[in-house]
Amino acid sequence: MTTSTDFSGRQRALTVVIPTLGGDSLGRTIGALNSGSVVPAEVLVCIPEDEAQKVAHLSFENMKVLVTQVRGQVAQRAVGFRSASYPAVMQLDDDMLVDERCVERLLDTLGTNGPEVVVAPALVSLTTGESVYKRPKGHRLLQRAYDRIMHGRAGYRPGGIDKAGSAIGVDPALVTQRVLAVEWLPGGCVMHHRHNLVLEDFYPIRGKAYREDVIHSHHLKKRGCRLVVDTEARCRLEPAPLETLAPRESFTHLAGDFRARRYCFTLRRHSLLRMGLFYLAWCARYAATRLARSKIAK
Repeated sequence: MTTSTDFSGRQRALTVVIPTLGGDSLGRTIGALNSGSVVPAEVLVCIPEDEAQKVAHLSFENMKVLVTQVRGQVAQRAVGFRSASYPAVMQLDDDMLVDERCVERLLDTLGTNGPEVVVAPALVSLTTGESVYKRPKGHRLLQRAYDRIMHGRAGYRPGGIDKAGSAIGVDPALVTQRVLAVEWLPGGCVMHHRHNLVLEDFYPIRGKAYREDVIHSHHLKKRGCRLVVDTEARCRLEPAPLETLAPRESFTHLAGDFRARRYCFTLRRHSLLRMGLFYLAWCARYAATRLARSKIAK
């Protein structure tokens, strides 16, 4: 087994896999990783051949570039997973910024919760400092009606998947456990034991990978993995609310989400009627938000 080498006394036997197309945020993401209380021994940047020149300027002691013959987040990440040298492996999107102790806390949770555990941090907005899954305020009666239809008797469950197939994120402000068992993990930052990795390109749809984290979570659970969120580990990103998309972009997003959600239906049964109601509710909210912003602009 490969052993870690010294990195100012903080390096651990950890591989981080980052699929990327070489965006401007990548250097900042790796810089945050290497500024933490624990530094990964290996950072694998997985990038298609046509884009490889975009990362040529980056120079980090623990960074390795893997030029892939495939394109797509899931496929590129699988290449990195197969090349990981260390017993702990973390997947990370190229626009995520881990907090100083995020990696340390995830490693501790991974090491103390058994060989089948997979763990993710709480995701926090760079702009507001609040959870990216904070529930928007709305009319109380409408919210209750929506929750009853979409979540059923169980009600709103952070970390759950509702009856329309929608994945509910974890807002630490709404839970009391530090380590919360969940039904799915957001794919932007997840830590695994290497023996649990899904090494195949499991995403069946061409183009942008919508809902790949829900599909990935399904395959992990089929392998007997337990999915948890460590609410004290934090990773930051700049969320892009769907309501801010232009109409053409929003239609493209909804079409991609629908294709992926339809595939998810073959993996885990949910209500097609509730799925239709979800899209109607989303469109109504999008239209109301766009109308309100246009009035403010005037």
